[in-house]
Amino acid sequence: FVCGVIMVFSEWNTDKVEVYRTTMAKVGNITKPTRAKVGEYRCRVYNSQKDAPIFTDRQPKAKSVEKLWVEIDCDIVSGDELMVTRGFYVGGSSSTRYLAGDVVPYYEPVGGMFNGLKHKEVAMLTDEVIK
Repeated sequence: FVCGVIMVFSEWNTDKVEVYRTTMAKVGNITKPTRAKVGEYRCRVYNSQKDAPIFTDRQPKAKSVEKLWVEIDCDIVSGDELMVTRGFYVGGSSSTRYLAGDVVPYYEPVGGMFNGLKHKEVAMLTDEVIK
């Protein structure tokens, strides 16, 4: 409650992230890695840093590091595959694949004055070959 206005920070999260993790599963007598969906969460992509294309002797590449804001209780760890749909909750439909980098939790900044600001910041990495 700030100046007579209730702050609803979860409404800022207009994007959607689907989280996939590699786990080991036993099929018959063989244990093999499988990719499983572990969750789907509201999020917000911010702080995009896209580098210029790099031209190598083999193929040009593009790299980027973007930040993702998710609720503190979301199950995301470094190394997860993330499928992010920008603007999903306001009509967006285009998805982009990322790899989760460092995950940093932030617990109630400003001395708990603003409820709903605790979150995790996830670095999302891409390293794609340009065709």
